[in-house]
Amino acid sequence: MPPAVSLPSPESPLRKHFWYYAYNFCWILCWPLLALYYNLRARTDGKYRAILRFRLGLDTPTFSSTPPRVWFHALSVGETLSVVPLVEALQEERPDLHIVFSTATETGLKMARTRLGSTVEDFFTLPHDFPWSMRTLVDRVQPGLFVLVETDLWPNCVDALKHRGVPAVLVNGRISPGSFARLRRLSPVLSPLYQSLDMVFVQSSQDRERYRALGVCQECIQALGNLKFDSILKNPPASELSRLRESSGISGDRLVWIGGSTHEGEEEALLEIHTHLRERHRDLLLVLAPRRIERASQLVELCRKHGCSVGRRSLGETAREKSVYLLDTLGELSLFYHLADAAVIGGSLVPFGGHNPLEAVACLKPTFWGPHLFNFREIESSLLQAGCGRKVDTPSGLQTALAACLENEAIQAKMKASAQRFLSTHTGCSRQIARLLVERFFSA
Repeated sequence: MPPAVSLPSPESPLRKHFWYYAYNFCWILCWPLLALYYNLRARTDGKYRAILRFRLGLDTPTFSSTPPRVWFHALSVGETLSVVPLVEALQEERPDLHIVFSTATETGLKMARTRLGSTVEDFFTLPHDFPWSMRTLVDRVQPGLFVLVETDLWPNCVDALKHRGVPAVLVNGRISPGSFARLRRLSPVLSPLYQSLDMVFVQSSQDRERYRALGVCQECIQALGNLKFDSILKNPPASELSRLRESSGISGDRLVWIGGSTHEGEEEALLEIHTHLRERHRDLLLVLAPRRIERASQLVELCRKHGCSVGRRSLGETAREKSVYLLDTLGELSLFYHLADAAVIGGSLVPFGGHNPLEAVACLKPTFWGPHLFNFREIESSLLQAGCGRKVDTPSGLQTALAACLENEAIQAKMKASAQRFLSTHTGCSRQIARLLVERFFSA
């Protein structure tokens, strides 16, 4: 394999700043507290048992391939799913590249192995940003390129990479308005961190301006689109959806709507809407998918308070003869969108900022959200302009919009056609990014 681009190993620019040493002093103080926390959780409920030594920097991974490697890092499940098309595209562009993949969570690592097991050679858990563990890890990985997905930009990780001359790239970059306001106030401190990035691929022109304001060189930033457009277009085979209908008890002739990634305060409104909608559609089913599945027991009680019978996915129960089906499992929401006749995006009826509506749109479902989708302003604007999504300002407005959609097949067909046109013009950025990475860092 031709070697990765060879760069000098300068002193990291981060080491010129006092805050960098204060930051590391804080990590030194935190280590025993984190060790105590992880060990207590491992002994009480088993959480972190498999990854605690890696997160604490006590163990480092071993690799089956030879360096140099391309190292992808994704924080958790969402970031992992979004980067799958890029990893696959890069492997197709250069089959001789050795790709390794890290995440910071157990669920992210499990999802990465599931979705990328045939493409990535090794998987591992990223330690906390202790200076000693990051230096050891970079020495062990020996990457020719580091690719960070969306977020999780850590000073000691960047310092170790730059000190060893490893180029660092950020893909699918996005900064919400709230995060930008906070980061902008800290830009005198954080600008060396952002200046250390060799290339940044962002989701929108608005994100490009925000990264530039934080210190990234303008020539290093490209707005090629959202990787999630490519990741969501992989429709499951009919056999998988058939098995899903069987296991969930949701028949193809039943009218279904879904609330995806809901937050506290939203389920109450959705259940009230559901109660009113069932006055006209007695067999109507609401699939309720909370963002935090730990709230499942609380939501069961809330459903019963509204007179709704409920089945829980995690307990192997079905939706048969139930009015609400609680999707309290991880990683299945995108599949359940395929079973619905309409979708509501959680986090948008309360001022959380919303979740990405693209998964529902990619399933060609009429998609609705509340007034607080400010984490995805540019996507929201594009979907509204295309006519494949609708914003409602109040729960009563949502009820009216859902009732019209569920009762009118023409509305459903129009939004489906709009979604098909929209998706056909917003895909392919993973292939573009893969080619640019090869040209910049792995050209012969």
